[in-house]
Amino acid sequence: MSGLRIGIEWSIVFVLMVLAFIRKKRIRLLPSLFLTVFITFFALLSPTGKVLTTISSFKITQEALFFGLHKSAVLVGMVFISQTIVSYKIRLPGTIGAFVAQVFSYFEQLTEKRLSFHKHSVIEQIDEALLSLWQI
Repeated sequence: MSGLRIGIEWSIVFVLMVLAFIRKKRIRLLPSLFLTVFITFFALLSPTGKVLTTISSFKITQEALFFGLHKSAVLVGMVFISQTIVSYKIRLPGTIGAFVAQVFSYFEQLTEKRLSFHKHSVIEQIDEALLSLWQI
């Protein structure tokens, strides 16, 4: 994997982020940043390739770093493209198309709601959110 490929992938992620922002007018960057940091960190746990630096006994290698950045670009890009596509009213023919449209509709309604989780009632709150959509 090369630095050029990683740069192109992250450029595509940036374009998808801009499209999601244009479509939804609001995006959350912090979860994407956390995904990138943690995926890259866990990729660094299996060091392969040229050693870039060593922190104590922890080796940061080029191949593992590129691999983590690649995986996080794919995942973050998929999140942004799903935010962009789900906003559109998709019409597919047949019963499968109606089912897919209904799933996207439920997903969009779920992501519009702001849930605040409390310590002992997480499952109950998720159930209430799902049941409120099912009764519509």
